[in-house]
Amino acid sequence: MANIFFDNSIIFILTQIVPLLYIFTAALYGVHFFTERPLAGRLKQPALVLTVLTHVADLGILTSMEGYRLGYSAYNLMGMVALTLTITYMFIELTTKSDKTGFFVIGFAALSELFASVLTVQSTGNGPSFSGLGIGVHLIAAIFGFSAVAIAGLYSGLYLVLFRQIRLNRFGLLFQRLPNLEALELLIMHAVGFGFFFLSITILAGVVEQRASAETINLLEPKLITLVAIWLLYGISLFIRPLFGWDTKHMAVLLIALFVGITLLVALMSLVTPTFHGLRF
Repeated sequence: MANIFFDNSIIFILTQIVPLLYIFTAALYGVHFFTERPLAGRLKQPALVLTVLTHVADLGILTSMEGYRLGYSAYNLMGMVALTLTITYMFIELTTKSDKTGFFVIGFAALSELFASVLTVQSTGNGPSFSGLGIGVHLIAAIFGFSAVAIAGLYSGLYLVLFRQIRLNRFGLLFQRLPNLEALELLIMHAVGFGFFFLSITILAGVVEQRASAETINLLEPKLITLVAIWLLYGISLFIRPLFGWDTKHMAVLLIALFVGITLLVALMSLVTPTFHGLRF
């Protein structure tokens, strides 16, 4: 199959522009975080919205072309993680009115999208792919869920760093720029809420699709058990403080461990099978 990225100039240009927008947006957030320049502060949120819209438009044009479908390849997943991570962060920023952590989140998304863009133009788009509304919702919700897990892990790491600085009476740049512990705690709980919501959709859509397609999925799969366990832990995390009196520091350690665990799981399984369940749809 011919490489559609070189055959279509619009697609090729958009594929190059998207990672540049991610880098530009991350740079604006970084400049505002480290220097608090007013211009960067005014431009960063419009740049964030423009980046998301451009990435969505790129995916829309790309998938509307005959012969190309999103699939389970590493570059597709990296690009989708970059997009969903940014969208999830954008909703958190808009709902909490806190934008001091954008550099860390969007910087990670920019790196992911940069690698995805480089790999995408070398592909033909004919790898393992999915079809059907149910499995589409299942996979997209799973990617959104992973993005929320990543953000919760990142915020938890920032919380522990700031907590340690305060305990040691070190009031450096991070102390001055990062939200206070109460605000970071709120950000963590928003990320956990998003994660629980999307993981719930992931499980529900998977069950519905499995019944509709009559496909047999092994309920004892380590990957499926891990997904359900993370879903349960995230659900418990929403109520762990009022019910059990756990402080945010211990919960942050748990969320970081979950993020590291699911990242290692996804990386390991991607080396073994191109699909999460070992099925090709």
